[in-house]
Amino acid sequence: MTNRWHLRLLAGAALALSAFAGDARAQTPIAESAYVTGGAFVEMKRFSGDPNEAVLDANTPGGAVAVGTHIGSHWDLQLGLDVTSFSRTERARTVTLAKESFTLTSVTENQVLTVATLLRYRAAPHGRWRLGYLGGLSFIRLDRRYRTEADDTTPSGLIPRPDEAVDYSAAPTVGIDARVAISDHLSIVPGIHACVFRFGNESGFLVRPRIGLRWTF
Repeated sequence: MTNRWHLRLLAGAALALSAFAGDARAQTPIAESAYVTGGAFVEMKRFSGDPNEAVLDANTPGGAVAVGTHIGSHWDLQLGLDVTSFSRTERARTVTLAKESFTLTSVTENQVLTVATLLRYRAAPHGRWRLGYLGGLSFIRLDRRYRTEADDTTPSGLIPRPDEAVDYSAAPTVGIDARVAISDHLSIVPGIHACVFRFGNESGFLVRPRIGLRWTF
């Protein structure tokens, strides 16, 4: 699946579900209490460094789950987990040994997992809609895997050993979402989260447009 296909899928799901909500309950109030949310997102991750060698950059699909509780007339406290699949980048090069050429393909895979603790400010409702503004901290786990693929005829001495690095970081996070009520307890929640991070000498940012369903208690 292409990156554009992932984005179009999320946008189409949001529009279709919003239209359904409008037909089902034009003036349903949005309940304010404890809640659980499940959904999907597209992760757009970008790292610092030479853009021509950006082997970690990718747009990757993922799944999300979050739980929250009402802590005031306009505030929620939310804990969420975002999980993505591994993205993959390949770079091919040619190596010559004893006048014979061999093609080596460097493969870089990486996965970002985040646990976010966020405060959510609920703006005044407008019919079925209620916007939320989020801010807090995400704890990030970055798993990077490096290996080289080659034909069976390639001498083993030309193939580097595989390597893996796992790093952790804390990153400030902001976001915005909107609850669109379907019933007294069920809502559609389109939104977007963004954060900036640093791992040693590497820095970058994550942007995650998302769509989910929220059940309030």
